[in-house]
Amino acid sequence: MKRWQASEFGMPHAVLKMAEVAQPEPGPQEARVRVLAASVGLPDLMMVQGRYPLVPTPPVSPGQEIVGIVDKPGPGYPFPAGTRVMGNSRFDAGAGGLAEYALSPSVGAIPALPELTDSQAAGFPGSFHIAHIGLFHRAAIKPGETLLVLGGSGRTGSAAIQLGKALGATVIATARSQDKARFCRLQGADHVINLSEQPLADTVRDLTNGRGSDVIYDTVGGETYDQATQVVSRGGRVLLVGFSSGKLGQPNPQSLLFDDYSVSGALSVFRSDTERDETLSTLSDFLRRGSITPPVTDHYTFDAVPTAIASRSGGAVGQAVVTLSSTAGLEAAS
Repeated sequence: MKRWQASEFGMPHAVLKMAEVAQPEPGPQEARVRVLAASVGLPDLMMVQGRYPLVPTPPVSPGQEIVGIVDKPGPGYPFPAGTRVMGNSRFDAGAGGLAEYALSPSVGAIPALPELTDSQAAGFPGSFHIAHIGLFHRAAIKPGETLLVLGGSGRTGSAAIQLGKALGATVIATARSQDKARFCRLQGADHVINLSEQPLADTVRDLTNGRGSDVIYDTVGGETYDQATQVVSRGGRVLLVGFSSGKLGQPNPQSLLFDDYSVSGALSVFRSDTERDETLSTLSDFLRRGSITPPVTDHYTFDAVPTAIASRSGGAVGQAVVTLSSTAGLEAAS
């Protein structure tokens, strides 16, 4: 079988090679999956470049999230052969999803919703599933509250915008260019702060009449986190989701105590079975009603993987997907 991998860190076009390798054998709580489509995101670019903490040393096998058909379940894997599943790959063990076959860990694996095409399903758990776990189950967001999404133009942030609106919140999103700001508005953001032109904290104060944001959904970290937590409301909730800046947000215990807000992490794999089932049911309903639509903005063929990964820097918005099957390829062309 064919798999994209790199024996050293570097720029995608320089280090990624398509290799002929043996099909991976699943261990306990794993399955071998025939990949239909793989999401390509900033974490894939970061791991190829050596900037992703879950892949500290080469070799690198990118393709963090996939949708595929279970080919060979290992002991304890919850779904039988033939099931269409979506979730993470074992990119951390050298069996990433930018391959004809990948390993799927049972933690985080879920049946692909029938409402989703392969391209939409490829990155759904790490965008919409995580957003619902965070916003609904962790932050308990309520209709009428204000949600501040840091990094609204990425696949994770854009999902939070759409879900925030579906859950009845007023959504403020941040972006760093006019094009990214426009994309955030297309996802439903009520207000967009272009950080290349507007100060974050002062603008949030103006938009909320001094009250601040009830919930902050942070996909950026670094200085943006520091600025955003200057304008969190009393009793506010901050969700740490990602670190596109290269550094996770760093909670300040004194600020938590005296400014009266809480911080928690949100990952789609860390949820109870009840939370998982409730989230899937809610997301299915939102999909059928048209309240949410995964924004797949870029499709790539399997031989264009280095270009796909390189595209996630700079001005990229939404979701990029690499398709491997003929069905997914037809879907991408439609």
